[in-house]
Amino acid sequence: FCQSGCPLGNAIPDWNDAVMDGRWRDAYERLAATNNFPEFTGRICPAPCESACVLGLIEDPVTIEHIEQAIAEHAFQEGWVQPATPTQATGKHIAIVGSGPAGLAAAEQLRRVGHGVTVFERDEQPGGLLRYGIPDFKLEKHVVERRVALLEAAGIQFRCSVEVGRDVTFVDLRTQHDAVLLATGATRPRPLGVPGDDLGGVHYAWEYLWQ
Repeated sequence: FCQSGCPLGNAIPDWNDAVMDGRWRDAYERLAATNNFPEFTGRICPAPCESACVLGLIEDPVTIEHIEQAIAEHAFQEGWVQPATPTQATGKHIAIVGSGPAGLAAAEQLRRVGHGVTVFERDEQPGGLLRYGIPDFKLEKHVVERRVALLEAAGIQFRCSVEVGRDVTFVDLRTQHDAVLLATGATRPRPLGVPGDDLGGVHYAWEYLWQ
């Protein structure tokens, strides 16, 4: 049930068993097979897997999210997390607009199979919501930077402070690349939808997180 409750379909029982047996390398390889960035989800995922855990019927559920983070950090410490460098190039080049979690995951997947990848980001540094929308006490910036460094080491190019539609046109991107992926994310706050939410003195947290 925990696996079916996970949006990524992580094979949670498999890597839980591996950790229990002390097989950390196996645990990481099983986790990385379905999750590009377990160091992120192990910190900020709302963990629907834990809500689905059958142990929760009689006591506290298994702390799956903490186990996931522990696996990821152990893998980094042991040097098991390596750049997704392809064995051969396809000759195709993909442009990705947006460097949030979707853009970064797509970039890694596309690079792994041999495509050239350039990520366009309108902000000064890559990461999108991971960097600018989540406070440090939930996701430290060095965790994001560590992953971005791995993506760069794999050959993924980042063009920051470039806004598509202003600094470069979509037509240009489509002409210069074999495909374009739009992964712009959501950069607008969500209104409360209650009477008075438009009054003066009501401010959205988004404005403060992005500073």
